[in-house]
Amino acid sequence: MRNIGNNIKFCLLFLLTICVISCTSITNELSEKSIGELRFDSANEKLVQAFNWAKNKALSYAHDNSDPVGFWYEAALPNREAFCMRDVSHQAIGAELLGLSKHNYNMFLKFAQNISKEKDYCTYWEINRYNKPAPVDYENDKDFWYNLPSNFDITFSANRLYKWTGNMEYLESPDLKKFYELSLNEYIDHWDLSSEKIVGRNRSLHSNQNNIISRFGNKRGIPTYNEGGRGETLIGIDMTASIISAYKAYSEMLMVRGEIAKSKKYNEKAEREQEFLDEFWWDNEKKEYRSILYEDESFDYFMVGSNQAFLHYLLYFEAISENQKIKSIVSKYEANYQSLIVELKSYLPIIFYENGQHELANEMIINLCSIDNNRRDYPENSFTVIEHLTRGLMGVNVNAIENTFSTLSRLTDNRDWAEMNNIPLLSNEITVKHYGTSKTIVTNLSGESIKWNAQFSGTHEFLYINGNKTVCYSHDNNGSPYSYSLITLQKGDEATASISP
Repeated sequence: MRNIGNNIKFCLLFLLTICVISCTSITNELSEKSIGELRFDSANEKLVQAFNWAKNKALSYAHDNSDPVGFWYEAALPNREAFCMRDVSHQAIGAELLGLSKHNYNMFLKFAQNISKEKDYCTYWEINRYNKPAPVDYENDKDFWYNLPSNFDITFSANRLYKWTGNMEYLESPDLKKFYELSLNEYIDHWDLSSEKIVGRNRSLHSNQNNIISRFGNKRGIPTYNEGGRGETLIGIDMTASIISAYKAYSEMLMVRGEIAKSKKYNEKAEREQEFLDEFWWDNEKKEYRSILYEDESFDYFMVGSNQAFLHYLLYFEAISENQKIKSIVSKYEANYQSLIVELKSYLPIIFYENGQHELANEMIINLCSIDNNRRDYPENSFTVIEHLTRGLMGVNVNAIENTFSTLSRLTDNRDWAEMNNIPLLSNEITVKHYGTSKTIVTNLSGESIKWNAQFSGTHEFLYINGNKTVCYSHDNNGSPYSYSLITLQKGDEATASISP
């Protein structure tokens, strides 16, 4: 039944993509956006203060084209003057919202350009402002630090950036295309990462041989983002989740490029890895996911510690869709998030927003930006707060394939209001203002005609568009029903959507 449903879904995506390719034209040029024009205001003054701090802090990490590496922003430990694959992937949407489009594209391109067979189809884990591998993580092409999910994270995040910006270079750049192809073929085969081989793989695969002194040992192929644990990690569940996300992402890219047969092939690969995730990683007796497999064939589950609770990657990589399993993971983080380091906390607010824990998400954002957070200056923190407030609280999401953006208020009280101004997306800049969860006003400040998917929580028979009673549609997003209506906005248009007159 799953395969039948997936085939129907694939065919519908195919038909939609053909329509988009034939009816619209999306520029390959990087949009010229003003840096730092994003504004946020709200009845919740503490959230406004958090936004302003995060925006100013994130922009302080952005660098112009004067360094040898080109446009870049800091995405590593503070003062390293470098950007790391995992951090860049996670910071990219926040950076895009702040107008750092050239920075994002240049940094993704730098990772793509440095993949090589000599490095076992890895690239540089961390690149510094001098356009060199950061010395703290690199000795030579056979001795360096590398977390293996990173190639897939870059692929997944590049597709997210395409859908947010409409920049076809993320799909068509020869360097990026080569990176995707090598990562999803030679890289997977070379490191024994497919579901057919991964359980029996050699943890020290391709480690330094011939008794050569090594700085990093088998750290050149860590099969997870988790760097702790109680023993020698064989694989982590995030490894599987990241592969699923990359296969799906590349399948979508190929569909947009019109390579239909090839797109279907990668979609089928994603389905096989999904079956492995569902069968191997899910403990049917305990009714929870295993998270780490050790070399002694034992497992860990949800762990609490400085760097060990990482089931959130199942949600970040969009690898699971069953509502009950998602809610179980969310509840575990709700009970234990305070013990996590800031890198892991930085993934959580949007997960809480999207799963009904709006007040907790607000509280986390305020705390992450508080002077009492002694690691608040970690770059990932400030960039992701911008994304959490935009995509989380304001519920703004974008899909270039459909030339559409959506909104969904996640305010906690109908007396509350929040406004985000100058949101850059596709060729446009928009303003979104929510009044509680019952009324939203959107203005298309600049750019081409665009469709607004105005969403409201709950099931409603009608919505009101500019005061006019309008038949709407309903959808259930993993147990969270919402109603929506589509509104076309020309440049300069303002529209109001509400659940009552």
